[in-house]
Amino acid sequence: MTPKQNFLETVHWGNPEYLCTDLNGLNLMLDPLTGAYDENMRDEWGCQWGYGGNKELNPFPCVLPGHDIITDIEDWKNQVKVPSVENIDYSGVKAIADQTDRETTLVGMSCSCGMFERTHALMPFEEALMAMLTDPEDYEELLDCVLEFKMAYAKKLYEATEFDLFYYHDDWGSKHSLFFSPETWDHFFRPREKKLIEYIKGFSTEKEILFMHHSDTFLEPLIPGMIDIGIDIWQGAIPQNDLVKLQKEYRGKIAFQGGIDIAAIDFPQPDEAKIRQEVRRAIDTYAPGGGFIVGIPSIAAMFPQVEEIYLDELGSYSAKYSREHMPIGREG
Repeated sequence: MTPKQNFLETVHWGNPEYLCTDLNGLNLMLDPLTGAYDENMRDEWGCQWGYGGNKELNPFPCVLPGHDIITDIEDWKNQVKVPSVENIDYSGVKAIADQTDRETTLVGMSCSCGMFERTHALMPFEEALMAMLTDPEDYEELLDCVLEFKMAYAKKLYEATEFDLFYYHDDWGSKHSLFFSPETWDHFFRPREKKLIEYIKGFSTEKEILFMHHSDTFLEPLIPGMIDIGIDIWQGAIPQNDLVKLQKEYRGKIAFQGGIDIAAIDFPQPDEAKIRQEVRRAIDTYAPGGGFIVGIPSIAAMFPQVEEIYLDELGSYSAKYSREHMPIGREG
């Protein structure tokens, strides 16, 4: 079974030959706008993401205070300049897609800064949340504006790559709670992401296009709605959720990626024993239930030494698990 076939068997709750880990079988490309800052670390919308000059440890720092694009939600139409999808260079992702062996590997296309994240990049985080309460109509119009951009951008990305999977990034919570109530999510975000998903899955009538949503947060209350709108894979499943319970409740309806408690092991001075123990814990806990790709919810560790130890243990222990338990022996 090729890595591609094994990945698909896993996310479709089939019978993979070996444990799928770390998105093996998927060539996940960064979209052209990920980290595409100018010399002042401003992105295509004009949001300033850092100080520049390699002053940030994290390559994805927060939008700087005092550099707000939207200062009045009622006046957002005069303050926001929507970038043109025609002015983006797609040649890089096209070249990577063209070089990918599609018989053995899926082509995945990322799309950073989802609808909620874009609104709190354009204005302070608290102001975005307050706008939902004080000016819901204006906030919805802003969301629709971002959605239209995302749809047009996704179409251009597909024309360049004919991707098999769309990886959409929008964090909806913290480590222990949602940023807003499920009812608020139902009102503002559920219908718009459903529209985006249906649009993207309609790009091809000849093949399935998977939709993978990233939110490395507490997310349990939203899983039924995520299934309803067509999300195939929740990427970012952190262990602060009851993932074993979710595997049992939503078996065959949505796949999971994550399980590693990266916040507990990702430090400048790595604790090798603790890293290896955490990898083994995640595999032993989540692999038996099926439909689960064990990996780091944030995709990669921040510190290179942590990543090196993690990958070494993930490779060796997942191979051991596969020999002993797969494909026969996986719990129903």
